[in-house]
Amino acid sequence: MKKNYFLFSSGTLMRKDNTLAIEKLDGKKKHIPVEKIESLYLFGELTFNTRLLSFISQKQIILHVFNRNGWYVGSFGPRKQKVSGKLLVEQVKAYLNPEKRTKLAREFIDSAMHNILRIIQRSNKNHKIEELNKVRERLKTSASISEIMSCEGEFRQKYYPILAKITAQEFHGRQKQPPVGRLNSLISFGNTLLYTRVLNKIYQTQLNPTISYLHEPSEMRFSLSLDIAEVFKPVIVDRLIITMFNKKMLQDSDFDEDLNSTLLNEEGRKKFINAFEDFMENTIFYPRLKRKVSYDTLIKLECYKLIRSLLSDEEYIGMKMWW
Repeated sequence: MKKNYFLFSSGTLMRKDNTLAIEKLDGKKKHIPVEKIESLYLFGELTFNTRLLSFISQKQIILHVFNRNGWYVGSFGPRKQKVSGKLLVEQVKAYLNPEKRTKLAREFIDSAMHNILRIIQRSNKNHKIEELNKVRERLKTSASISEIMSCEGEFRQKYYPILAKITAQEFHGRQKQPPVGRLNSLISFGNTLLYTRVLNKIYQTQLNPTISYLHEPSEMRFSLSLDIAEVFKPVIVDRLIITMFNKKMLQDSDFDEDLNSTLLNEEGRKKFINAFEDFMENTIFYPRLKRKVSYDTLIKLECYKLIRSLLSDEEYIGMKMWW
């Protein structure tokens, strides 16, 4: 099974014979078995050349780059081997059809809302969710992307204070760039990891990652990964954050804080990434397949569901927590 490799060291990333190697600033080298890599996450200041990019492209490895603060910079994706002209046409047709596009976008958000409500119910605390249910009901009659986005924004605005109570964290509103407060910091970093993981899975299918329905397609953005990630942010990121705070898996020393930002430092990012990777390997029973699947596989199955809905009359039903 291929894995994701996270590199925090600075130095040079290079091709060494038929594998990869990182030469650290102290001259030490570490070899990475290329056949076991799904994607590379670069957090350190690494130099590399086009020979390296050509090699990882041949091996269908995606490169995700972050700056020294842990903010996502961008991804290098190899030329897709799994392509389908027919699916591409259907993706575009669905985007150009206002009714079809709106239906898909609404389902992404309705699934996210369902999953959020399920998380609140599982918290075993008596949180008031009447206002959240009202927003979800209004979503059902939304007739445009802007209305759907408005419902989504209002729903999360009402949800995040509840998440703050569940995690016993101070929260003064969602702030992203830069995040302020520890809860904001983990939400931003966790969502970024999820976006890139969804992109990995899209690359393993025939879907085009630049054609999306909820988020507007634009240049230099893999917006379909943002669409699909909406379904999984509560299921994966929010649940992981709840676990890490409630089990006190992070300490004060794992954050760099000032009045204007709260960021996980390198040690904090390592702890979060290790927990994220462990979480993605957890399994649940998937009724349709009648077997257990990992959360990592669950994302790929969601991509296949979207493909089936685009190529047939099968309605897309987003993943809603049943456990």
